[in-house]
Amino acid sequence: MTSQISDIVQPRVFTPYMAENKPAKLVMLEKSGILAAPAPDIAKRFKAGGNQIEVPYWEDLDDTEPTVIDDSDNKIAVSKITASDMKAYKHRLAKKYGAKTVASYAATGRGDSAMNRVAERISAYWGRRKEERIIATAEGVIADNVANGGDMVFSVYSDIASPTAANRISYQAINKARLTMGENLDDLRVIAMHSYVYGTLLDDEKIEFKKPSEAPFEVPYYAGMMVLHSERMPVTTGTNTNEYSCFLFAPGAFMHIDEVPNRETIYGNEGTEITRDPDIGDGGGADYLTTRRFEMIHPAGMDFTGTSLAKSQGATLAELRNAANWNRKYTRNNVKLACLKVNI
Repeated sequence: MTSQISDIVQPRVFTPYMAENKPAKLVMLEKSGILAAPAPDIAKRFKAGGNQIEVPYWEDLDDTEPTVIDDSDNKIAVSKITASDMKAYKHRLAKKYGAKTVASYAATGRGDSAMNRVAERISAYWGRRKEERIIATAEGVIADNVANGGDMVFSVYSDIASPTAANRISYQAINKARLTMGENLDDLRVIAMHSYVYGTLLDDEKIEFKKPSEAPFEVPYYAGMMVLHSERMPVTTGTNTNEYSCFLFAPGAFMHIDEVPNRETIYGNEGTEITRDPDIGDGGGADYLTTRRFEMIHPAGMDFTGTSLAKSQGATLAELRNAANWNRKYTRNNVKLACLKVNI
């Protein structure tokens, strides 16, 4: 009897394995510190019902000048502290893979080969999805900011045929982007850039590699900032040259929860379910593997309004990028994100 997907993958073992077996880039992303666990009460609400989480916070004290005291009968004006809240969303995601048994036999002579490959690569799949959802979230925050004045953005980009050094990434350009946070500029310690932008720094031998004690590999640094590079970073097509957006992050830029559901089902558990249809393909049969993730990737200081969502259970990448779904609640200096736009 040929092996089946249920022989290759045991859901009770495979589900926690998927959560722990992370690709190197995702490990680096988490080691950067930009993803932070929320307060325990927020985490508790994540596991409760509903799709939204209300995140209350105290606003900062006002900066009005104090009163000069005197010997009059006048009473001092009373100021107050006010509270507000942000909305964060739970995003419930699923992916299903299937393979006809006959296709596996045709490829390798074994009926389990296609789904075996799926099982090997599913952790990497979810790692890439988290990376692009973080990037899309940052895009949405910046899109909202640009629509409301753009005080989180600095650009040296110019749509010209022959960009100069002044249009490319540099220490000076990064410092100008950091200064959008005012006196909190030193909080920004991680920069994410497109792989092409990273390539120009490698060409110029500007990248320094360090091996943090907690990481199993060397990490690139530029301008004193840890560098994350990805071809998923946003590129806007220009008439003459493309515009590349770089994101600068401070530790704790995102409240983050990543949960692999593990409630037992007749097909395994909610994190990993295995099914088979023996009749499809005129009796050849097919195997199916379904995986699920529940996540929160919420930028600190932002309100996810959910103004433009097709489903209340979560957002697509396009919906995360949509400025209409975001609203800034904190002052600029306390939002741990900046954007730098450059040429290559």
